[in-house]
Amino acid sequence: MTMVRQVRVLVITMFDTEPEDGLGEGFRWRMREGLDTSVAVPGLCADFPLVHGREDGLWLLTTGMGESNAAASVAALALSGLFDLSQAYVLIAGIAGIDPAVGTIGSVVCADFAVHGGYAHELDAREIPATWPHGFVPLGASAPGKPPELRVPGEVYRLDESLRQAAASIGAGVELADDPAVAALRADYPGPGSQGPALLSGSSLTTSVFWSGHQLGARATSWVTDYTDRRGRYAVTQMEDNATLVALDRAAQAGLADLSRVAVLRAGANFDRAAPGKAAESAFTQDVGWTLAAENVWRVGSRLADEIVTNWDAWQHGVPARWAGVPM
Repeated sequence: MTMVRQVRVLVITMFDTEPEDGLGEGFRWRMREGLDTSVAVPGLCADFPLVHGREDGLWLLTTGMGESNAAASVAALALSGLFDLSQAYVLIAGIAGIDPAVGTIGSVVCADFAVHGGYAHELDAREIPATWPHGFVPLGASAPGKPPELRVPGEVYRLDESLRQAAASIGAGVELADDPAVAALRADYPGPGSQGPALLSGSSLTTSVFWSGHQLGARATSWVTDYTDRRGRYAVTQMEDNATLVALDRAAQAGLADLSRVAVLRAGANFDRAAPGKAAESAFTQDVGWTLAAENVWRVGSRLADEIVTNWDAWQHGVPARWAGVPM
């Protein structure tokens, strides 16, 4: 008879490395949270075929990087029959590029919206009309900034606000790490980008392209603004969130998960554009912040996960009133 494990918190990371490399999102959870039980799940990424967990209901899935890996791995887990996710809180906890107008490397963003940035028409950059700010056009629209006429399921998700506020409230007491090499890098940036790591609110943009640049950053800002009816503000960019949410959405429609119990934490690992006066391509070599970002997203995420698991009687039926309703 197949054993079905009850999940209280499912942490989803996207990649991992050996601990000595320091870059991975997953090993901190395995080692520091005592996730000493491993279960093989058919259909997971070949690099990460095991789900790791504890008897009290904290489990870790590493999907592999990118939209395809994220969606396939989450769907495989949800449909495996090995885990009961029906009451589980799901915490997507990973690194991202960050807008220096919002925060800095090492900052952790509690996302309010996840917006897909790749469902678009794209015009060759050498042929963009002079009056256009960029060459990305919503599907079915005739120019940038026009409303999309073709809507794609999963292009925008509003994350549960009470859970987001709970994550922010619980995470507010966490001391975030910093790093001298990161401090030296951020000194080249003005405004929030020059400040130390902090816990922030903002929206997460999903795209499979590791992009960088001031004009693309402006496009990301306007894209998130337009697709959220001006309710969201672009803060971080990554490659998996909407794909993960689509898979969880399908699982929820089948009664296998609860989409209102999903939180997204993304920590800035690099800036999404070069510093003023620096070569544009220099943003692609900003690798000093990956370890710091992975550390800080674990620090905030683990505090939330441990609060839920430890006080399950209070969380089982929804976000407790003591944690909800505290805006950032």
